[in-house]
Amino acid sequence: MWLLTSTLVSEASEEALFLETDAAHSDHVLRVPEPMVYDLVRPLGVKQGDLEVNALVDVSAATGDVSWAPELEYGLADDIGVELELPIENTRHERYKLAIQQTLQVSSARGMATGWQAFVDMHKHSKTVSVDATYIVAKRWTEPWSSLSMLGLRVQDVNRRARAGYLLNHSVFYDASTRVTLGMEINQEVSRGGTWRYRLTPQVHFDASERYTLQMGMAVSTLNPAQSAEKLWSFRLIRLF
Repeated sequence: MWLLTSTLVSEASEEALFLETDAAHSDHVLRVPEPMVYDLVRPLGVKQGDLEVNALVDVSAATGDVSWAPELEYGLADDIGVELELPIENTRHERYKLAIQQTLQVSSARGMATGWQAFVDMHKHSKTVSVDATYIVAKRWTEPWSSLSMLGLRVQDVNRRARAGYLLNHSVFYDASTRVTLGMEINQEVSRGGTWRYRLTPQVHFDASERYTLQMGMAVSTLNPAQSAEKLWSFRLIRLF
């Protein structure tokens, strides 16, 4: 009995000392979790020299096809992050994505952080180019509850016929423990003609250590060429340096 009590006390002490790093967060101060699917270019408030690698993997429940995207994220300067992403379909490299993100404000008093990010997405084979630009708001509501929202534009085929649409992303998070976070993320695209497409992803984040975070979820998505609902198993592994 004494040994069991000592073990439980020791484990509780280790858990209390565990420090969540920004591998799992959208900002350095408020510690709002980072969405799994439409993630950030390093946390808001990034410091120069910060480095992260991660990869998002989507597996189609219907076909078994795998879409995955290794990413390299770097703090180019304080409050400025840049990213290189290489989307791959099964074993075929399809696109190059370059991104930049700037922090505008991080306020402990207001419990809010803001910023913006922009992506340039270049298709390797068709040579088409698309651009995303979003405004970011991260909000800490209470100790366990927080949210992150993005509002922006997507212009597809910039170098050809330039079709514009709107991006509306919203995520809500609950910190179940020091290491485990539960979340719900919805990513929406609305075309100027009124077509609405979405991806809904319930997710779990687990901080395996102070440098590794694993995010897992199952999505329902119409963000595919057929615009039909499909189920996806999703994972993102994050490594902080």
